[in-house]
Amino acid sequence: MTRHAAAAIREDSNPFIFLSFLMFVRWTTYRCPHCRGAFRRDFWPYNVGLGSGERICGKCGKVFDDGAREWPELKLVKKLRFFLPPGMMVMSFSFLLLGIGMLVVAPRDEVSWLAVVIVLAGSLAPTVVWCLIRMLWVLRSIRRYENESASMRRGLETAGH
Repeated sequence: MTRHAAAAIREDSNPFIFLSFLMFVRWTTYRCPHCRGAFRRDFWPYNVGLGSGERICGKCGKVFDDGAREWPELKLVKKLRFFLPPGMMVMSFSFLLLGIGMLVVAPRDEVSWLAVVIVLAGSLAPTVVWCLIRMLWVLRSIRRYENESASMRRGLETAGH
């Protein structure tokens, strides 16, 4: 895809900013730059999307840049954010703290190294499963990127002859 396509419009919505107990209820709407048709809503700001970045609007049929990039094109910070978005970081940290808390309150004579390993591994298990699933998406993105690069090289070779 050429990166010269118009970029998607990003609109942040935070309707409950004055109600402190609802201030975290917010979302971001992404719209087509041509017809302003919504194509995605996220409840975490700056989610990282994998893909070519090229999207065809379902409403007007025009091509635009939806902000997604393939894995090799992402900077390290975005790669980390893809694996551990804010919600996942909060859940992982909470489970880890709960696991450590269980070990702290348990009677000392009943806590062994095996118990420590089991509790900590169990508390991090959801994060490991999440990352393994995300790894499948990463591998698919790398494959797409390499296939696109290979087809572009073939196109350049045939254009030169």
